[in-house]
Amino acid sequence: MHSPHRPGLRALARRRRADALASEPLAAAIQYYKNHRDALFRFVDDPLVPIDNSPTEREFQNVAKLRLNMLFAGSTEGAHRACVLLGIIATCRALGVPAQAYLTWAFERLGTHRDVFALPLEALTPAAFKKTLG
Repeated sequence: MHSPHRPGLRALARRRRADALASEPLAAAIQYYKNHRDALFRFVDDPLVPIDNSPTEREFQNVAKLRLNMLFAGSTEGAHRACVLLGIIATCRALGVPAQAYLTWAFERLGTHRDVFALPLEALTPAAFKKTLG
């Protein structure tokens, strides 16, 4: 799905950029549009991408704060692993998936039963787990 307004907006930006002084806020806005054009329309092309990313940003603020608080967490690797785990838990929360059930499910398929399941990593995400719940 493509926006019918995209070509018109591009042409308008091109015309107005020629008229705007570099110091004007309009010139900065047009430059921002040019630099981020694809990302600005991504939600139009993919209906699964929300127009507003604020909930995701808020969720991962906790991870960023924890990363800062874990500067002296014993090791950089340990702090990184903790942040990865918190990211997984945040993803589970966003999908409405019980994190403990997901981790149990994933570890069973990654651990001693790896040969039995033989799943690629893409099949072990919280979203994949949610599909198994029905």
